Amino acid sequence: MTRGDREILVLEDDILLGQLLCDMIRMHRIGSPHLSTSEVDACQMMASHKFDLCIVDASLRGEVCHRAVAMANQNALPMLLLTDGNDASELNLAPTECRIVRKPASEEDIRLAAVELLGNEAVR
Repeated sequence: MTRGDREILVLEDDILLGQLLCDMIRMHRIGSPHLSTSEVDACQMMASHKFDLCIVDASLRGEVCHRAVAMANQNALPMLLLTDGNDASELNLAPTECRIVRKPASEEDIRLAAVELLGNEAVR
């Protein structure tokens, strides 16, 4: 499987930020991004599609993403959790395979965490 074949779910309620994350994923050839702006939609996408990685804003509209983390764990899906600070500690269930990146995060921090979770060598 090549890097471009990797399916990546991006769960971000800020559509502009979500689109920027998707653009970054494409630009660095990390994989094919699929944007979801709601936890319910993301869970439905995970139930019907096989993803290789899930990038999640831990707090959507002020609510912690408990269902998305549970669904990712159920599907053995690695997760890159973007946090504002304490929201990761508020999760009911810890992600099984996870890297946490604090916001505001640099593009390089996100790229390196995603590549590490996918098991790829870093793309420069």
